[in-house]
This record gives sequence, C-alpha cells and structure tokens, in this order.
Amino acid sequence: MSIKNNYKKLTDAEKKVADYIVKNSSEVIVMSISELSEKSNSAKSAVIRCCKSLGFNGYSDLKISLAMELSKNKQLNYTPYISPDDNAGDILDKVFSANVKALHDTAEKTDRKVLQNVVDLLSLAKTVYIYGIGTSASLAREFQYRLMQFGYTAIYYTDVPSMKISTMNIKKGDVAIGISHSGRTIATVDALKLADNMGADTVCITSYPESEITKVSDYSIEIFSDEIQYPVEAVSARIAHLSIIDAICIALSAKNYESAIIRAKNAHDLVNTIRH
Repeated sequence: MSIKNNYKKLTDAEKKVADYIVKNSSEVIVMSISELSEKSNSAKSAVIRCCKSLGFNGYSDLKISLAMELSKNKQLNYTPYISPDDNAGDILDKVFSANVKALHDTAEKTDRKVLQNVVDLLSLAKTVYIYGIGTSASLAREFQYRLMQFGYTAIYYTDVPSMKISTMNIKKGDVAIGISHSGRTIATVDALKLADNMGADTVCITSYPESEITKVSDYSIEIFSDEIQYPVEAVSARIAHLSIIDAICIALSAKNYESAIIRAKNAHDLVNTIRH
C-alpha cells in the first residue's frame, strides 16, 4: 500500500487521517474505526472517505493491506523514517532499505501489459524524443544514451525552450517520453501535449498515478517509492526510475539479441579507444 502515491489527491481532512496511519501503522491495524477517528482527531466519515480515496473498499480492506505491508516491510528490514539522531551508518541502512523497497514495490505493481506496449512502441519508433528537467534531466540523458547504444534514434531535451521547439519536428511514428517524478512539471507536460498534437505516441514515467502528466500520455509507467522523509526529494524514486529505464532498454535489446550483442561489443571497443 502506498499512501504517498495518492496523497496529493486527498482532502485536508483525509490527509489528517493518512498522516496518522503512516506514523502509527502498527497500532492502526488493531484499531476500530472509532478509535482511529478519535486518535487522529477526525470524523468517522473522514476516515471512510480517506479509505475510498486511497483505493480501498473500506476500513477493513485498508487494515488488511496495511498488515500485509507491515509484514513485507519486516521481511525487507525496512525502516521508513530518518531521525536527526541517526549516525551515518544508520542512515546508510535506512536509505538502502528504502531503495530496496522502492524497487520491490515497483516491480510488484508495475502494469506488465503497459510496459510491454511501451517496449513494442519504441521498437518501431522512427525517432524517440525524451523530456525531463531538474532532477529528471539526468534520467532523460541516460535513457537517450542507452537507446542510442542499441541503434535507436533518440534525442533528449532538458531545457524549456528546446523542449517546445523540438516538438515542431515531431511526426507520426515518433515517440515522445516525459519523465517527471511529481507528474506536475509544466514544461514536460506541455511538451507531451505538443508532441501528441503533432501525431506522436506519448509515454510518461512518474511517481504519481493520476497526476497531470498521466492525463496527456498514451501510456503511463508509475513508480512506487517509499514513504521515507529525506531532506532532498525522491532519492529512492530515482533508483526505481532508472531501473524501469534499464528494463525497457534491455527488453528492447532482447528483441534484436544478436544485433545487440554486436553493438555492445563495438561500443565497448570504441570507449576503450578514448584517450584521457
């Protein structure tokens, strides 16, 4: 269960309930709805609405999912919060366990049919346009480099003017990919809208289902990251994003396995000729 992925669509009253659940998960699984209402200083109706908004049939359904999540977290040795009192070793353990959980949850919950559709789409693409700014810029660049290694024509754009101007060159048969952790990056959303207007197929990679970028994409691949509180945004989500990119590129290489092996060897030989 990921409250984080659906948190932004909750009302203020529902967020109050969700916040209490996240901070007191082990206690909530044995609470009645009246007890949770009292403990979170919320109305019973707010608890019920929160459950519905998070995608559950009701409070009992939420508690079952929460109990399963806690069991899985225990198996993964997952501790969700960093404390100011933690030393560097404690933080390393928590960061690594958060990253492992993000990968585990994303692999478990990713829609395999959508993933396959994206791979099939990219295998036939004339040109792949990849958009990402801020912390998504490095992912866009990495995606482009890997596609290029396997023989695909791919271009990445990480500044707003170039992103918009590039869409003037897009044609039917091209694929536009937007990477946005929040799903609300205006420039990336706008680029996909413009690409769609030009006839391209559109794909997004994001951490938030039903965010703005998913609404302008033909295919949406969503990351399920941890609830950990970092002083910087989305550390574990970036690991999951990169792993999705890896999965896509390796699946593409498997479609043309012999050619991919030859290209990988040639790329390795070329890199070895670079003088430092």
